[in-house]
Amino acid sequence: MTNGNNGINSIVQEFTAQLTALIERETQARMQASVMAALGAPVRRGPGRPPKNGLAMFSVSSRGSRPKQFCPVPGCKNVAAPVFGMVCSAHRDLPKAKIKEYREARRKAKREGQARTSGGAAPRKKVRATPKVLKARKLQGQYMGALRTLTGGARARVKAVAKDKGVSEALKLAQSLKKAA
Repeated sequence: MTNGNNGINSIVQEFTAQLTALIERETQARMQASVMAALGAPVRRGPGRPPKNGLAMFSVSSRGSRPKQFCPVPGCKNVAAPVFGMVCSAHRDLPKAKIKEYREARRKAKREGQARTSGGAAPRKKVRATPKVLKARKLQGQYMGALRTLTGGARARVKAVAKDKGVSEALKLAQSLKKAA
């Protein structure tokens, strides 16, 4: 009987040691992950859905939404659908070889610097406003803000001055009427 007890005791002790080691490893990994997340380091994770915890709410995803993929057929402005092999429903019956040609032509045009969008138009160049335009926009914004605070007859007076003498004079009048009220 004592031999049987010793065998069971050794099995239980071995199981307990393995279980303790596993729990310690798991705890250490969780602590390391939480410290790394607090310091801003990317969290390594395995397959599957991540666990719901308090830190998950504050993580920022680096992956945004993908841009829409348009039908590769020239002149088509429809959105492509995965169901139809990444072409629109109007062109789903085209042979795959034709679609492949269209995609290759688009890639070639992009490489050559003609960067065509789905509509065929070239991307717009960003135009910078001159200091004169920026000053005029600022003045217009101030005028609109001052006009918003006025009511009835005062607003009509300011609009009339803006029409006759200009926005800067109308702004001065609006500010003086605001102070008087």
